Amino acid sequence: MTKIGVLGVGSLAEYLIRGAQGSPYDFIVSPRGVERAKTLAARYGVKIAASNQAVVDQTDMVLVCLPAAEGLEILRGLVFRQGQSVLSTMAGAGLGPLQAACAPAVGFCSMMPGFANAFQAGPSLLFPPDPAWQRFLSHLGPVHEFDAQEPFETAAVFGAMSGASMFLMRQLADWYSAHGLPPKTAQRLVAETFRGNAEVLLQASEPLEDIVRGVTTPGGITEALVSTLRAQNALGAWEDAMDKVLARMSPDRV
Repeated sequence: MTKIGVLGVGSLAEYLIRGAQGSPYDFIVSPRGVERAKTLAARYGVKIAASNQAVVDQTDMVLVCLPAAEGLEILRGLVFRQGQSVLSTMAGAGLGPLQAACAPAVGFCSMMPGFANAFQAGPSLLFPPDPAWQRFLSHLGPVHEFDAQEPFETAAVFGAMSGASMFLMRQLADWYSAHGLPPKTAQRLVAETFRGNAEVLLQASEPLEDIVRGVTTPGGITEALVSTLRAQNALGAWEDAMDKVLARMSPDRV
């Protein structure tokens, strides 16, 4: 079994450890968030180290799930060694600052939705490519590898998009509930619709524009709904919001 040290024991760390159950990895977690660490130990058999430095000392692969606001500073206070590999999930922490913080270890950046990875259904990004981290992430869902910073940063906006899509699905489920559907039925209807449409995009050979045209009958109910959304810039607002996230994660590109 390969040991992976986990710095930071928040929700994301729990999702990734949960999704990796049954894979050839053991986890050693930091004592940060002691109650959650104890829960992970009880549920998944992870080991709890005495400190962040103890996590680093006991593993060759280190997964960083620290809060982005303070994560780099925490890493700068730790001593890494040659031959170690550090994968950061911290949004907005670029590869250069990460590598400087964990030298002489080698740094890599990732992004994933989190909760979906607990069900081995969420995609992950990896920059730059690395066979060891690719193998680990492949147990959590599809992996997209990037060999350049700019496309990785663009793709990484999907972390926010994923979270925001939960708000959209909740809004839709609430509408159905408000109009008489049982809440569980409303939730399943929304989820099954989105999952079905996702399968269309993954499996259909037609271009996306042709798919959109095919599901939009002139004068039909889809056209009526979309025209109302466009009139209120509800679709364009997604682009504006994603631009803001990209600017926050990659201020040098603004």
